[in-house]
Amino acid sequence: MRNSLAEEFYKFNHQKNLLFGILALLILMAYSSISSNVGFVSVSFGFGAVQWIPIILIAVGSAFFAMEYNNNTIIMLLYKNSNKLKIYLAKFLVVFLYGVLLAAIAILFTFILKIILVGNKYRWLADYVGHESLLDSLMLHIVGTIIYSFFIVALSFMLIMLVKVNAAVIAIGLALGFLGASISTALMKTYSTLLAVIKWNPLNMIFVTQQLANRSYANLSQLNGWQIIVGTIGYGLVFATLGYVLFKHRRI
Repeated sequence: MRNSLAEEFYKFNHQKNLLFGILALLILMAYSSISSNVGFVSVSFGFGAVQWIPIILIAVGSAFFAMEYNNNTIIMLLYKNSNKLKIYLAKFLVVFLYGVLLAAIAILFTFILKIILVGNKYRWLADYVGHESLLDSLMLHIVGTIIYSFFIVALSFMLIMLVKVNAAVIAIGLALGFLGASISTALMKTYSTLLAVIKWNPLNMIFVTQQLANRSYANLSQLNGWQIIVGTIGYGLVFATLGYVLFKHRRI
């Protein structure tokens, strides 16, 4: 497993997607900071980082796996290591840790943007009416995003094995990022008699990025904090398992 991890880290570090993902995050955060009024909410959301990180991850994650098939390097990879589970887990861990790196960069860039745009207008440790401190709120949003990143990486791996077209996986990721919450809410309102079941739909797990910092989002997700965490991780495990099964039986 150690050798598989070392090899996957090496390949990932030499991919342009690593740098492109970071640049995309910084540009999108900067755009979010200047395209709307800067307030407590925008800063605590990391200037949109909680939305952009999952979208970047689904694109990078699917591309990282698709590369092996597009370049026919999967043959050499399987020749060097016949254990497909180790290969899959190594790739999964590399992309997930990249998501953690993006989250850390988002925190640092949020501090920089706040200093540039509003200075000391919103103090990090001060308590605000109806909110945690700004620092607590930002960190809880980031923690929720990291949890959701596990879900997203698993989903991207499953989808690239299923549809085998990177552009289609990215399109699904964009739809999930921009429409997932709205679709989930609409389903729960339309089929309210089945709410006890529908609230556990995978689209609903996107609220984990916001609900840990703002409990009022439980009114939308209909799940409490622990339920949405368990649901997100649970779906991540299901998608990761399905992705591995598809990878194991995929013809080269």
